[in-house]
Amino acid sequence: MKSHLLPLFALAVLAPCGRADEPPAVPAARADQAAQARRDAHAEDLARDVELGRRYAAEVEKQYRVSKNSEYQERVQRIGSELAAIANSLQPRVLWGDPRKNAFEYTFKVLEGKDVNAFSLPGGFIYVYEGLIEYAESDDELAGVLAHEIAHAAFRHLATLQREQSRLQAITLPMILVAIFSGGQATGDLMMLGQLVGLAAGSGWSQQAEQAADDGGLQYMLKSRYNPVGILTFMERLAVDERNRPKIDWGIYRTHPPSRDRAMELAAKIRAAGVPIERSKVTRTFRALAEPGKAQGSVEIRFNGSRIATLAGPDALARAEKACSKLNAFFDRVPELFQVSAREDGRVVGLGKELFRITADDASLAGQSVEDAAFASVQAIKRSLYFLSYRIWEIR
Repeated sequence: MKSHLLPLFALAVLAPCGRADEPPAVPAARADQAAQARRDAHAEDLARDVELGRRYAAEVEKQYRVSKNSEYQERVQRIGSELAAIANSLQPRVLWGDPRKNAFEYTFKVLEGKDVNAFSLPGGFIYVYEGLIEYAESDDELAGVLAHEIAHAAFRHLATLQREQSRLQAITLPMILVAIFSGGQATGDLMMLGQLVGLAAGSGWSQQAEQAADDGGLQYMLKSRYNPVGILTFMERLAVDERNRPKIDWGIYRTHPPSRDRAMELAAKIRAAGVPIERSKVTRTFRALAEPGKAQGSVEIRFNGSRIATLAGPDALARAEKACSKLNAFFDRVPELFQVSAREDGRVVGLGKELFRITADDASLAGQSVEDAAFASVQAIKRSLYFLSYRIWEIR
């Protein structure tokens, strides 16, 4: 798009003469022209992103099948559209990338496959694998991932990479981005992919991109109805699972900062925003749940699948639900092991407050005394605390 404004010398000749105490017309005209030029350049940048994204989205959909799961697609579209509207209206803090407010008409699609992954193409084309949707334990966690991917597009990270890696041909850059965000599975020529990603990693651009997208995604989440703790719990759970992944010598994982560092930084920023980190509200992994017990009418209290206590009697369900509420508040505080204990009368106490009480009916199910059954529950809670502390990075 070219500007049709008159040249500056013509503006100077045609400008009317003003009083001596009035500001000259030429500087004002020059400022208007410069502002228009910036708007035109910005529009061209965005249009270029959309065109690149559209071209490479077509390539992605030639290699991968779009999911036929309408429930998954509706869920991603619903959550993504809400966050996209926020991104298009917000002037965010940009740690790395294009600091302007870059609005796009975002599209969200689900791809077949068990990969726990998502990626963003320029211009607002965002893809999510079925495996990631199944891995996310709440809309809040899924929203955290989508907000992160929206930030990649809104901050125009590909364009920033293009400026910083001028030795790479522009035609290869979108595929590098896809490869990094999709775990290296987006192209067939893996040897070439490794070389290209290695070049990108050399400048450290992707570490900066990931950190900036985390920060941008959090800004969007804070303006949304979704709990921003979801982006943290997703990161924490994924980080633990990544420990057991086989090492791949493509340089792809080197381009991502350690998930632990990212999780700790997110936790600090969430707290700074005044949001309490209550993991039980956004994930099942860190939540105490009441489930039917094996004995008729009994109810089990479980944390991450491990049994903490089994309650019996006509009020077992009500007692279990009340206990879960208190236990979740307790676990969300991430207390020390010594801060939970049992009393002789069957009370299980955490952080100085009663969490629940073991009755004679409860104890009889396990063939134990009330005191022993309460002690067993305390031991189970301590094991759950150990599990919790292993899977998160708490800033104390």
